[in-house]
Amino acid sequence: MMLLMVVLLSACSSVTKKAESPPKTASTHMEVARSYFPFKNQGVYEGCPLTQGIACLDRLQQIAHAGFTLVMNYSQLYGSAQEELAYAQKAATLGIKIIWNMDYPVLRDQRDILHTFPQLAAACKCSTTAPFVKYVIDLVKHLPATWGYYIGDEVSSTERAKLQAFTNDIKALDPSHPRLIVQGANSVLTAKINLTPFVNTADVLSVDFYPVGTVDESVSETGQIAQFVQSLANQHGKQSAMVLQAYSRSEYADPPCSPFPACTTYPTMDEMRQMLDLVLKDAHPALILWYSYFDILRSDNASKHWNDLIQAAKG
Repeated sequence: MMLLMVVLLSACSSVTKKAESPPKTASTHMEVARSYFPFKNQGVYEGCPLTQGIACLDRLQQIAHAGFTLVMNYSQLYGSAQEELAYAQKAATLGIKIIWNMDYPVLRDQRDILHTFPQLAAACKCSTTAPFVKYVIDLVKHLPATWGYYIGDEVSSTERAKLQAFTNDIKALDPSHPRLIVQGANSVLTAKINLTPFVNTADVLSVDFYPVGTVDESVSETGQIAQFVQSLANQHGKQSAMVLQAYSRSEYADPPCSPFPACTTYPTMDEMRQMLDLVLKDAHPALILWYSYFDILRSDNASKHWNDLIQAAKG
């Protein structure tokens, strides 16, 4: 997962069976039949500020029509209450569940939120974290589209106590929906080091593993890592999940990534399918997320990479 968010410039149309194809600009919201993947609980990372209005709804429609049933939108809270509700209503119509992003440092650090989320803060009539978080949770917890809450994304171990207090508050406000944490991993060892300290912060435990484009990581390790996450979840009465690679490491490389040019490649359909197969063979995850839809949109061949992901997700 990348902590740096990008401004996404493309708007996407709906995708029918006719075109599991390049994202294109469109404004139609006509509903069409959709099919689901054999493993249904698959989703993607998104990064569409809801202030973009219909563009985000069109993108949500394309995600749904491809077969995905979950979305985690990094830019979820950048919008008004009406825009949040419209997004959730569209998701419910499309059969998508939203993992509401609460992984904003400004929330954990209890800093002033007026300048970060001006529209929601104005609706809340609050300037501090606690009433703002309560307002957001109360806004979404009864919505049909709500899956739960994304409470941590590659969180440093130094932040554990702070995150624990924050996620406890979320659980108290909404005990009915799960909390998801995702920590970084490039091996079973790093998965253990990064995830184990956070087992009590969430209901669903996950790591992200992005081996394509590296020298010392292999797609074949995916199953071992998923197996560890599952074992850890079992020990603590939790559920497991996995985040898999659908982007090129070069998207975030500055200076250019290494080893060049291997690191600039997107995972192939076969590589992504292998990752998925290994996870399902060696674990029984509650969900699988792919990182990321918004990277695919800004790539040099969005059509190919999106179709590769769709075909891989079909297993």
